[in-house]
Amino acid sequence: MVPPLKDLAFLPYEVKVKEPFAESIKFVTDFSKKTGDYPSLSATDIRVMALTYEFENQLVGTEHLKKEPEINKTSSVGSKNETQIAGFHMPIKQKKNKEEDGEGEKEKPEQEPEEEVESAESEEEEESEDDDGGWITPSNLKEAQGKLGETEINDDVPTVACVTSDFAMQNVLRQIGLSLVSADGKLIRNVRTYILRCYACFKTTTIMTKKFCPKCGNKTLKRVAVTLNEDGTLEMYFSRRPLTARGKQQNLPTPKGGKHAKNQIRCEDQPMPQQRATRLARAKNNPLDPDYIAGMSPFATRDTNSRAAMLGINSSWSKRGLDNTGVAGKYRKHK
Repeated sequence: MVPPLKDLAFLPYEVKVKEPFAESIKFVTDFSKKTGDYPSLSATDIRVMALTYEFENQLVGTEHLKKEPEINKTSSVGSKNETQIAGFHMPIKQKKNKEEDGEGEKEKPEQEPEEEVESAESEEEEESEDDDGGWITPSNLKEAQGKLGETEINDDVPTVACVTSDFAMQNVLRQIGLSLVSADGKLIRNVRTYILRCYACFKTTTIMTKKFCPKCGNKTLKRVAVTLNEDGTLEMYFSRRPLTARGKQQNLPTPKGGKHAKNQIRCEDQPMPQQRATRLARAKNNPLDPDYIAGMSPFATRDTNSRAAMLGINSSWSKRGLDNTGVAGKYRKHK
């Protein structure tokens, strides 16, 4: 809810209203379509991000900003067992004595155990030295962080930042490279976007406006959250909930013909009628127009007898959805 102007007057700073340019709006719109967040954004969200992009261009520059989202192909990276981990003591593997594996060998003189004791003492000294070097101290803290894959965090205050709690806006802003601040004043550095994944052929696509799989053609696309790691790999996050069979148990309705047929969409290239209203329903009267000429009646005419009017087809008809039974605008109670 937008606060009234009298509430904004009590703020300790002056609020300046500015509209973004069309070029910035186009850039943010195209970028959000590539990241897959465009369906979740409103017109106000796009204008706010476009204005942030303009301020960044004016005050800082656009050399560090990205023109397209950098998302590499999915690669399954296995967790390799590291032999040496910083901060942990790894005992030295002792080589097996070949004499223990042999059978029927002669016994050796009594002087050899003394040599083995001396070698054992030297191994203990080496282990103690390795143990001292494995601890994390203030002197080797940065080196240990480098081994663990951590990077230093730059705490510089950004010149331009956007404050928002909308996840779609956060994803687009971080992908572009703009500074992002949460409602509690913390910088957000993690990047998460969404893609569509087919649970029939496991094909992925970043075009969020798709309804059917581009590979197998089935309506089996599901939105999956992904995270872009520092090494460029794409990590997917799957829901633990099993796939439901809701909406897939009813029989398909028989396709109907005619001018205003409303059939269920079963494939991407299915021909659809225009569902246009009649010419009489689209006609509008404007008596205040200087070129207006009154006809038989100065009142507006309404189409009430045509088939389109009987079906309730108007400008918002295409926005209505269908359930799997082929009936629009009806909700049925499940027994």
